[in-house]
Amino acid sequence: MPPRIEPLGTPYTQEVQRQLDALMGGAGREPLNLFRTLVHNPGLTEGFAALGGHNLSRGTLPVRDRELMILRTTALCGCEYEWGVHARIFAKAAQLTPEELAATASAAAPDMFEGTDRLVIQLADQLHRTGTASVELMAAIQRTWTNAQVLELLEVAGFYHLVSFVANGAAVALEEWAARFPEGWLTSLRAA
Repeated sequence: MPPRIEPLGTPYTQEVQRQLDALMGGAGREPLNLFRTLVHNPGLTEGFAALGGHNLSRGTLPVRDRELMILRTTALCGCEYEWGVHARIFAKAAQLTPEELAATASAAAPDMFEGTDRLVIQLADQLHRTGTASVELMAAIQRTWTNAQVLELLEVAGFYHLVSFVANGAAVALEEWAARFPEGWLTSLRAA
């Protein structure tokens, strides 16, 4: 599907270049299609950069927990764009095996993980389905993470719903280098 909102191309204005550099973590990196789309709205881009930057570089969650939440949330939203970017860039740092990575896009995910990983997957699933989490699940989560980390888990789920809605709604073109959903992911998730 062609993009519904074309990403901005070069030459960029000085302000757009500044925003793209901030989103990419410094000058000299090729900006993502999502970011080149977002810069159509500079105010939105500023807020997006602040929260996204916090999540990826200043958050208190372990990388694995953060990435499991992001991957599961974007898979549930059917956002191959963002799932693929995170699968390619962060899966190794999160120490996710290829099987675990594929499981994030599977209906069987809650049964394929154990311990804290399972709690993250269950939280992503419940938040996606109902907008909240059960008393039992929240009690287990609060025994495992600090209050600051619990709030961050909830925020990351919400932020990546936002990212998914923007990427899917604007039909942002997939990055050539990004991972793709595993074979049969849609059938698996829709059957759940």
